[in-house]
Amino acid sequence: MDDAEENKAVGRGSTGPPVTQLSLAPFKLVTEETRATILGTLASYQAENPHDSGIGFNELREAAGIGDSGKFNYHLDKLQPAYVKQTESGYALTNAGVSLVGTLRAGVGAETVRGPETLDAACSICDTELTVRYEDAILSVSCENDHSDPRDYLPPRAVDGRTLQEAVSLQKRRTMHDCEFIREGVCPACFDDVECKYTVLDAPQASHVLVATCEGCGRVSGSPLGMYLLREPPVVAFYHDHGVDVTETPLWTLDLVIAEPTLRSEDPLQLSLSVERDGEQLTLVVDEAHNCSTVSVLGSTDIPGCTPRSPRQSVSNCSQCLRGRGLSLTTR
Repeated sequence: MDDAEENKAVGRGSTGPPVTQLSLAPFKLVTEETRATILGTLASYQAENPHDSGIGFNELREAAGIGDSGKFNYHLDKLQPAYVKQTESGYALTNAGVSLVGTLRAGVGAETVRGPETLDAACSICDTELTVRYEDAILSVSCENDHSDPRDYLPPRAVDGRTLQEAVSLQKRRTMHDCEFIREGVCPACFDDVECKYTVLDAPQASHVLVATCEGCGRVSGSPLGMYLLREPPVVAFYHDHGVDVTETPLWTLDLVIAEPTLRSEDPLQLSLSVERDGEQLTLVVDEAHNCSTVSVLGSTDIPGCTPRSPRQSVSNCSQCLRGRGLSLTTR
């Protein structure tokens, strides 16, 4: 590729390829080691000096360990203006440059295998011990009978320097974050549109899943319906009232994740999921757009004088009062 073609590939002198097309320009740029070194050096400098708007030419060249000034200047120029910008103080990464460095640092494509390691937990189906394994950029938790808990993609950097137990906690947050995007119809990988389809699997638990297919990057993911509801305010409140923090508790201990829905209506599709804690039952109704339409909490019937938990909370939306009266709370 000559200079004219390369400049055009990174968008210099043109509007660049439509965002709906795959662009190889960033990866062609960093196949040259000097350019990758410059990007990494700028990233390190910005991390160590967050209040500086840039680093000077000679300081950057020395920090990058590149002795040939002409060679350095040539490759630095190739990174501009898409990934490196020139400021009054010197050079700095653009937002696209930060994103590109993040992709490289995450270790995409690196071959990393960890485990299996035994977890201090038991399978919710057969009560055998659970193990965790990382391979092919997938962190998976399963038992000896191949009952698998929700698994997800994690880049190699996510497990580098961490225990697999810590990686499991990290993966859970990523999975819940991804589910939020999918509920909005957005791919968490490339931000294109996703098509969601309700599917029933031949599985002993968590058989009702929502399969999301991205029209852009081809990413296909499937999670139990309960996974998409874990951040609903009434769900968080219900578990919190019973001493469970849904943000910290492993997925395999949250019964909503594996709850089997009851069909309430086929047209329009409506499903209900129920979980119980300490004699109280939380029931959620999910519509065809996988939204939680109504919530009810049943159980305690003798609640002497409930006091709202905050000045902004009224008795009408207090979960404690609702439980005492067997009422429903509309959330969407």
